Amino acid sequence: MSRPQAIMIPAQVSVRGLAEAISRPIADVQTALRSQGEPDAPNEFVGAALAGEIAGALGGKVKVETRDMALERLYEREAVGAPSGATGRAGEMLAGVVADLDDLDSAIASVSRGWSVARMPVIDRNILRLGLFELINNPGTPVAVIISEAVRLAQTYSTERSGAFVHGVLATLAREVRS
Repeated sequence: MSRPQAIMIPAQVSVRGLAEAISRPIADVQTALRSQGEPDAPNEFVGAALAGEIAGALGGKVKVETRDMALERLYEREAVGAPSGATGRAGEMLAGVVADLDDLDSAIASVSRGWSVARMPVIDRNILRLGLFELINNPGTPVAVIISEAVRLAQTYSTERSGAFVHGVLATLAREVRS
């Protein structure tokens, strides 16, 4: 019998979204969550570790999107001072953004009219940092992919207007960095 292939999920996924990702009835996911004393409402969000555990118990397998994991760790860094470890590509992105933070913030500030980096929502500024880091350090990744993924992160984790803001700032930065 072959092992199930991992389904990519964001770092935070709703109970409904997890059920859909692993192709199981939502009632199965809710029962598994309830058995662990976890909230189980369809719109309740669960973290990556718990989602992986629940998926495994139900015969599925999930993997967190790299950019989502890096964003979550950058958010932790600002919220509590030190992020928990990230490995693989997410760890490389996290380390690169932290190492280049001042340069990234200067570049972002230079194109974001009316918004200092410090005034930006924490999620938005970290999405921009990740996107700019990728634009600079991953020349093989198309600009459209980087911007699209950044907009997805903003639409998933931030405010209603964040997607457009992130798109505008990164598109401007891309013209400067990749010209």
